[in-house]
Amino acid sequence: MLNKVIGLVAIIMLLLASCNTGATDSNTGKSEDGTIETTISGLFEAPMDFDGKIVTLEGVITHVCQHGGDKMRIMQDGSDLTVQIMLGDYTGQFNADSEGTKIEITGTVETEVTNIDELSDHQHEDECENTLQAIEAMKELGLDPNIRPFIHLEKYEIK
Repeated sequence: MLNKVIGLVAIIMLLLASCNTGATDSNTGKSEDGTIETTISGLFEAPMDFDGKIVTLEGVITHVCQHGGDKMRIMQDGSDLTVQIMLGDYTGQFNADSEGTKIEITGTVETEVTNIDELSDHQHEDECENTLQAIEAMKELGLDPNIRPFIHLEKYEIK
């Protein structure tokens, strides 16, 4: 009888341990709504892992575009890394007074190869339809692609 009780308790404890009680799955970094929680440094370490995905990250607003108010840059605390945020529907909601404000943003990551001109220097005539095609074309030519991630803002929270 005691063995049955101990066995039942062990099974219950295993079930409880396997349940996802937190908002984030530690294996994938995804929250329950499918958003990937990351840092700016994490984004730059593997930008193609985030391309087309929705991420949430925190930073401090370091610059708001004064010409159109359609983009800003946020910096990761404790580093010099910044990422560009395309404001879209939030254009005009930030200004120079917003600089220095801590913010959490959620948005879709897009990537681009910033040194794509090097392909044309090697007589590459084909148009690349996306970042992955550009990367492959550059690798075939022995070129090292420089990939820049940026984020299209979907929502934010001032911290």
